[in-house]
Amino acid sequence: MEDLNVQIKELSLLLQTLLRKYNSLQKENENLKRLNQELSLNLLEKEDTVQSAQQRIDAKAVVSIYDKDEKKLLQQRIDVYLRDIDKCLSLLNA
Repeated sequence: MEDLNVQIKELSLLLQTLLRKYNSLQKENENLKRLNQELSLNLLEKEDTVQSAQQRIDAKAVVSIYDKDEKKLLQQRIDVYLRDIDKCLSLLNA
């Protein structure tokens, strides 16, 4: 009977140790989840920054490709397209 009591006490101590470790791991897991979420948000912000910077670089590259006459012709073509789009929209709304 004494052996059984000793074994129960040992099991109880092991169980308590295991529960402490489990609680500690749960806290660590929550902290890691929170940190992961923060890092994900930071990554999204950085990706947005990189994307907007890339768009600015692309826009500057397009502007530097054309000389003044080509830019003027391109602007005229864009204006014609915009007028055509406006006409189409007005016809759809009529």
